[in-house]
Amino acid sequence: MVRNTRHYRLTLARMAVADAIRRPWRLGLLAAGIAVAGAATFGALAFQTAIGRSLEQSLLRLGADAVVLPANVVANLTPAILTVEPSSERLSPETVARIAALPVVERAAGQRTLQLADVGGHLPIDVVVFDAATDFTVRPWIVESLDRAPACGDVIVGGRRPERVGERLSLQGVDLVVHGRLGLTGAGPFERSMFITSDTADRLADAGIVDAAGVRVPRDANATLSGMLVRLSAGRGPDDLRFALAKIPDVGVSTGNGSQIDVRQAVATLTRSSIALLLVCLLAPAVLVGVAYTGMLAERRRELGLMLAIGLRRLDIVMVVAVEAAVAAFAGGLVGILIAAALLAAFIRTVGFFLARREIPFVAPTLSECLWFGLTSLLLVTTAGVAAAAVAAAIAAGREAWALVRGEGS
Repeated sequence: MVRNTRHYRLTLARMAVADAIRRPWRLGLLAAGIAVAGAATFGALAFQTAIGRSLEQSLLRLGADAVVLPANVVANLTPAILTVEPSSERLSPETVARIAALPVVERAAGQRTLQLADVGGHLPIDVVVFDAATDFTVRPWIVESLDRAPACGDVIVGGRRPERVGERLSLQGVDLVVHGRLGLTGAGPFERSMFITSDTADRLADAGIVDAAGVRVPRDANATLSGMLVRLSAGRGPDDLRFALAKIPDVGVSTGNGSQIDVRQAVATLTRSSIALLLVCLLAPAVLVGVAYTGMLAERRRELGLMLAIGLRRLDIVMVVAVEAAVAAFAGGLVGILIAAALLAAFIRTVGFFLARREIPFVAPTLSECLWFGLTSLLLVTTAGVAAAAVAAAIAAGREAWALVRGEGS
């Protein structure tokens, strides 16, 4: 019995596909409308990802909202807070943990600044030890780097340092490799500093390197920090941070431009709210297919009446119409995705290249992400089209068979 039922439904599905192909103009026009919606859905997913990441990188280049330092250290604020001040004072691990746990703090990145003799062994330079897992001010400024992952012994140089990417340098006898180079930030201390991660700092410590005061560089340099760079939670301002830090002794805080903080938070919120565009894109094929099938089923009401008269169930009629709509939706969605992918590739090669030449961040989605966006768009558009056609078919098949055969009503 089950086998007969499956064969029966398979026959109905084949009949629906044949009927859809038998009317190529109707299928083509419906698929063309859905192709526009499919292209819009793919474009919404791809551009939301690209623009969101690009904006995030641009916002990260604004630096931290505030810097928390030991109480007797004075911050030399620049237009963008990108690094902490070099000093002999340190924040205790307990203080660091309390600051990071504050509700007003969204992200916190600690840094340890060392003053070491430069490559020639003369004037001390600032070597900033940062945590790659929490950093949000150093890596966004990298404009040139080696085509490999960072490793122990790598160093990132400021925009005005003389070293070039890939060049080897010796720091008190320890060989280092320039892995990346930062862009020009306008922040003086940031331009001529070197930046290393904790494992590279441990390598310097094991080699017995000393700072400008003659003190050996300690292992696990980030255990005691020179300061913390802080990004505030949405809706929180500098005054909220000062109030929260009032309970923590022996720390001072310097904040950036309040309007800059508001702009960053507003843009971040706007980026997240762009999901509404995707919902509109999905609503378009549903309305299109629903309206189209309402009109087509009104013309085919005698056909529907005969199907009911010979014993087909209303659910079977809905299934037949849904299969027809699935053929059109799948074909249209696939064509729309291919068109959108071609437009995206053209956009990256023209506008994206133009932005890259001017060092304006534009992070294009990867090939695997584009494939995922395509599959997601095809699934969503096809589902929306089939659902709308099924609703229209259920309404049309809900009438009496004799009324449909006689062609009464609309």
